[in-house]
Amino acid sequence: MLFRSWSEVGFRLRRPLGILFGIIDKLLIAPSENGDVEIEIIDFKTNRITGTAPKEPTAPRVAPRNTQFAFDFESPAKTEAVHTAAEDYELQMQAYALAVRELLPSLDDRKLRVTLHFLEPNIEVHLVDELLEPSHCKQAIDEAMQRTIYSSDPADFPVKTAPHCRMCNFLSVCNAGKEWVREN
Repeated sequence: MLFRSWSEVGFRLRRPLGILFGIIDKLLIAPSENGDVEIEIIDFKTNRITGTAPKEPTAPRVAPRNTQFAFDFESPAKTEAVHTAAEDYELQMQAYALAVRELLPSLDDRKLRVTLHFLEPNIEVHLVDELLEPSHCKQAIDEAMQRTIYSSDPADFPVKTAPHCRMCNFLSVCNAGKEWVREN
């Protein structure tokens, strides 16, 4: 098999409660050294991660990996902020993983890696394999769709303030986000 690289791969995936749409930034399919096939989904993130630590530390569910061009001179607070931001993208990455597995069934049993590449501060983060198992992806996506369908009250969508508030398109109408930005 030859190395394949696709950019901006759009997909539609039918789920029990609706159709999931998405665009994968980069999809790489390449032969491995042992003759198998490796699949990598890369999503580029333009979040500007600052050195501000979140007020409530969270246990990262992602595994860090610096690229050959990125050096690990980042502060612990910035590293924690990257992990916090990465957690915000878990569901999106699970959707991408499920789409690749279901829309390319010949590659369904291959190992899949998902990389979030934060352009600023040039750090890559990988989702742990457990989150990428098809059953976990299906469950997370279907539960999110169900919550969205059956939720109509703003209380059903609690605000989670963090450094991403600085870049949010809804900052002008989000009082909690404005307050967080003002304090930080």
